Amino acid sequence: MKKKASGVIVLLTVVGFLGFGVTACKKAARPIPPNIVESSDEIKQERLLWNLKTLVDAYEHGGHTDPAWDDFAKQSLTEFARIRANQLDPNEAWWDLVATNAEAAVKVGCTDPMVKYLFIKFALPQTNKPNTFADAFCQTALDMQNSSYPSIRKFYAAAAAVDQMCFTYGTNVGAQSVFAQVLPLMNQNLTPALRDKTMPPEEALDAAQRALTLMSGNNAQYLKEYQLVEKPLFDNWPNASATWLFKGNSYVDMAWRARGGGYADKVNDQGWKTFFADLAIAENALTNAWSVNTNDERIAIQMLRVAEGAQRNRDEMELWFQRAMADDPNCYEACQKKLHYLYPQWYGSRDDMIAFGHECVGSTNWGGSVPLILTDAHWEYWLYINDPQEKTNYWRLPDVWPDIKASYARFFQLNPQAAGYYKNYAWFAYNCEQWDIFNGLVPKVRAGDYYYFGGKDEFDKMVQRAREKSGNSKSL
Repeated sequence: MKKKASGVIVLLTVVGFLGFGVTACKKAARPIPPNIVESSDEIKQERLLWNLKTLVDAYEHGGHTDPAWDDFAKQSLTEFARIRANQLDPNEAWWDLVATNAEAAVKVGCTDPMVKYLFIKFALPQTNKPNTFADAFCQTALDMQNSSYPSIRKFYAAAAAVDQMCFTYGTNVGAQSVFAQVLPLMNQNLTPALRDKTMPPEEALDAAQRALTLMSGNNAQYLKEYQLVEKPLFDNWPNASATWLFKGNSYVDMAWRARGGGYADKVNDQGWKTFFADLAIAENALTNAWSVNTNDERIAIQMLRVAEGAQRNRDEMELWFQRAMADDPNCYEACQKKLHYLYPQWYGSRDDMIAFGHECVGSTNWGGSVPLILTDAHWEYWLYINDPQEKTNYWRLPDVWPDIKASYARFFQLNPQAAGYYKNYAWFAYNCEQWDIFNGLVPKVRAGDYYYFGGKDEFDKMVQRAREKSGNSKSL
């Protein structure tokens, strides 16, 4: 059976800027000592208090306070702390709360760099060009570096600047002089940040994962970056599930990097050897993480990736899938991983994929975006088809549109405010030649969604064709 890797994480290549002399050697996972199972509520509360300390308290002692904007600034920072701690109320308009307060503070002259960071991230109009965001994030990163905010806040400011710079300038990012200024600030601040033993392990996990994603390029560099953050994580939080989860995540990624994204017959012997060795380390680490915290679906999700790569039977895959869904009944990512396991090029078939999709639509326990898995099943199978004629005709097969319709009907029933998904539904309606459905969705497609169809001109052509096909050929 040919097995092709998909969903392999593609990381930004930033070559040769770290200079840390970390030995690139892989160490076997350490057995974890017995520990009390972590409580999600306790974790959230610990994160909230720490975020309030490093945001609101830091603001109050940072030298940029003023009665004209203090209330706005502190409200914005407080809400951001609650976001970081996942302490939000159901249906809370958290984005607006951060944005409106940060914007109000800036409008009356707030000079605090952290508040300005929140303004750029949450309130700066999305109509601005990418370079506007890049310039703003870079200036804020430099201002944060000269502030009294803790290292962790300076790290995230620099990370946002690097991320936006790379998005804006792509391969030409190195030619931007300010890039050379903000890039080193990431590790300059990450290292002292991870020495802070008061930092909750989940916060350390987030920072380490962010750094690894942004600052690694080839396989050797990835391992070097991993080793850089592994030591402080295990020194400060050796028994935390987050530490072991980070190790598991990283070694799963390293395994797939070593294997590559091609079919099995294209993987060389060394690739296979490293692949299975890294998966074994990942499994050990994730087992340790699960022994500490059985309430974290992220651990189970990574175990699904291990089960697939290590060629485990379906019963083992199902065990971890059920554990993930028990922790989070709306866990779309776990459903994606199971669907991937059921691909024809792995261990399943089209029938298996579609049957699972129907289960996702029909379940009264699962919610969120889970019903869209049925649509995903058809989409992924369509991508798998090699025959051009079969590919062209797929969306007209008699079982396809009823499934797409049922998938989105259930999704919108569960998520009536999810207006951003009308563009997706319209795309499928058009390709399935459901002209009346497509015509009905056209008014719900927003101007910012035209990219999804190839731009406004292409979308207008689709609208015109659908009107002609449905007997309403009135020109646009």
